[in-house]
Amino acid sequence: MFEANCAAQRLGSSLVQRDQRADEGKRQVRVTRNDIVIARRFAGIAMMVSVPVRAYRGVALAVETAAEGGAAYRLSLAHNDPDLDIVLAETRDSAAVAADWKYWSAYLDLPRLSEEDGKMLPIEAPKGASLAIERRRNAAVFKRRPRFLARRKTGEASRGETVFVAEREIICYE
Repeated sequence: MFEANCAAQRLGSSLVQRDQRADEGKRQVRVTRNDIVIARRFAGIAMMVSVPVRAYRGVALAVETAAEGGAAYRLSLAHNDPDLDIVLAETRDSAAVAADWKYWSAYLDLPRLSEEDGKMLPIEAPKGASLAIERRRNAAVFKRRPRFLARRKTGEASRGETVFVAEREIICYE
């Protein structure tokens, strides 16, 4: 039963997941470091939702008993709204799911969560250093004016026009 309910299949850089309320019963999910983009059709209307990664509580691992015996693992992004939960992987291989769990936690810089008694408990907080190296901006270069504005003169308050407050302008065309 668990294998038949496989909700996510990798197609390039996006995931196709089952969605009960969407037309055709599926939605497309794109996962990046900064945001999660969910696209689906609902009542004939195409909609796309972009959720920042920081809105998710963490990368959750749920363990269920399979129909044939043994354990089945589900790796997902946990959100306070269950409609925004994203299934990343479903497998029976404990070594593969452990590696994926660690990878997704580091990639998205989110804590790893474990489901116990219906509650999500954090295993450990993220290290704070994601896999991508942040680009360092030189303070001297960052504070410069852009090239096309460097040729222009900066504004001076004395060159501004006088503004009369609470007066009306009367225009007569003859």
